[in-house]
Amino acid sequence: MKLRIVLTALAFLICLALKAQTPATATITPAHVKAAEDLLIASGAGELLKANISTMVKQASANVPDDKKAKFTEIVTAFMNKYMNWDMLKDQMAAMYAQEFTLRELKDLAAFYQSPLGKKLNLKQPILFQKGAQLGQQAVAAHQSELQQTLQEAFKSE
Repeated sequence: MKLRIVLTALAFLICLALKAQTPATATITPAHVKAAEDLLIASGAGELLKANISTMVKQASANVPDDKKAKFTEIVTAFMNKYMNWDMLKDQMAAMYAQEFTLRELKDLAAFYQSPLGKKLNLKQPILFQKGAQLGQQAVAAHQSELQQTLQEAFKSE
């Protein structure tokens, strides 16, 4: 049962991530996309994506029985690397950033990420993501019985 809940939660997170990375239709100039690509490179988005996926897999495997954890981690990591890798997502992410920021803003952001403070932020992002994921997991775990009870009551009549 726990494994099914973990897999369902992981699938939900994947769907949210993919939906967030699907750009809406808009006219974007090549210069705008190039500036967005430069920003993504400067911000270390590819490395951050890998680190975040690793953290997501680690968090998802926390409730998997020990005898199944290694296989679970191997399968989910392979799946994520197949469908959520940098080469597959970078163009969509660049388009997404190009839609949300002006050309000037993209250039300013890229300059920030090339600064000492921006580089420090790049180094700290995986740690902050992991700590944030732990906070979320702790918040849910602290109230898991309430969620389970609410779900059981909601589906009792069905």
